[in-house]
Amino acid sequence: MFPVFRHKGKVMPKVLNMQRSLWLLGGLSLLAYLGIARLSHGFVYGQGHWQRPIGLFVAVYLTVWVFSMLALRQARQLPHDHLGLWVILTFALLFRLTLLFSQPIQEDDFYRYLWDGKVVASGLNPYQIAPSTVRNQAESGKESQRFARLLKQDEDIALILSRVNHAEVPTIYPPLAEAVFALTAWLAPGSLLALRLALLGFDLAVCGIIMVILRHCASNVLLVVVYAWSPLVIKETINSAHYDVVPTFFLTLALLCALKDKIVLAHASLALAILGKVYPVLLLPVFLWRTVVCHGRSQALLGFGVVFTIVILGYVPFLDAGAMLWQGTLAFADRWQANSLLFPLLGWLTGERWVTNAVVVVLLGGAVLALLCSHDVRAEREFLRVNFLVLGALFLLSPVGNPWYFLWIVPFLCVFPLRSWLLLSGLLGLYYLWFYFVYRDAAETFRWVIWLEYVPFYGLLMWEWYTTERGVDESPTHL
Repeated sequence: MFPVFRHKGKVMPKVLNMQRSLWLLGGLSLLAYLGIARLSHGFVYGQGHWQRPIGLFVAVYLTVWVFSMLALRQARQLPHDHLGLWVILTFALLFRLTLLFSQPIQEDDFYRYLWDGKVVASGLNPYQIAPSTVRNQAESGKESQRFARLLKQDEDIALILSRVNHAEVPTIYPPLAEAVFALTAWLAPGSLLALRLALLGFDLAVCGIIMVILRHCASNVLLVVVYAWSPLVIKETINSAHYDVVPTFFLTLALLCALKDKIVLAHASLALAILGKVYPVLLLPVFLWRTVVCHGRSQALLGFGVVFTIVILGYVPFLDAGAMLWQGTLAFADRWQANSLLFPLLGWLTGERWVTNAVVVVLLGGAVLALLCSHDVRAEREFLRVNFLVLGALFLLSPVGNPWYFLWIVPFLCVFPLRSWLLLSGLLGLYYLWFYFVYRDAAETFRWVIWLEYVPFYGLLMWEWYTTERGVDESPTHL
């Protein structure tokens, strides 16, 4: 299936040149990540906003993305090569270790993670009260006093609480997230390094699962380079310490189990992904329909029961929050909007946020139905393709297009390395220019950057569709 460049037991020069290219690209990328780590020291919380090297960081990010695409081009042409794989994985680990002790660049969500973790590890319910209420001791009631004791016990936690963003809103993170935050808080309260190490573990596990999926689908395992060398994954998971890699792990595990016909494990993993972030609930019809057509309705009913039971059990420990359990999620759905192109356009057409939300829900539901009708999910690659397209539609229609939300899609690009989506993974780095303009009171200028992020992607996406439909390009996924 893949060319083996050997002659009388010797590796031919073409393969050696490709391997050397991987080494070179890995070395250049490592230097770039060392540069990002150095630049990160210019991003000190609350200080020197005008002096922050945001533009230089974006330039280095785009450079390392180019290196990763060149590495993908080399990997596609190599046979199943153990040396090439070890080169990819070794550099992937080095890239991550390089940023392990860096300063977070323009992100502070991890303060909420550390606060929530301390709250849950202390036996309290993070859904019950907004952090701003805990800060304001004068208005504290009996319930908030229990939270306030945490501040007296640990000065570091008090500092973390003072830096929690959107402090007026109770946590929006589902139970699995709270469990991960609590575990890291139990091991090392208030430690960003402990949180990063936990996320690194999930991140490396995703790499492993992707390789198993590639082998299962008879694809070149070296395509794991898409995820392993992705600057978006590395920056958002290790430097920014965004939590999305955790539900991504459970989603990729669910996909692998489904491919191997492990029905209970597949649906259990999907349930955990839903408990990590609600988005994968859109994939439940895809998993259930594949189970119906491959194994029958009774097995699909079993799968649904597994998902329902695990999700309910996940929320049980937090039910004493009552209606507050959903306050953060509702606030997110009602107010949040960032780095999105289609959602604001729909909002301009509808005029009301709730109408726009309803339109998006209808569009996503229609997309799921249309994809299930047009693809045979009994075929393994088609099953993966439908999941990929559903999540892709969700990302594009979402009111929030933050780069770390794209982490869910990157594993699919190892199987379907489409030029358009690979391009978007690089262009999303332009998101960080928003801060540059905000610090200069020119936030409105950033809307043109959003067009720069998405218009090339949509143009290339339409070209791929056109050439595929017309039969002009028989291999539209090739770089």
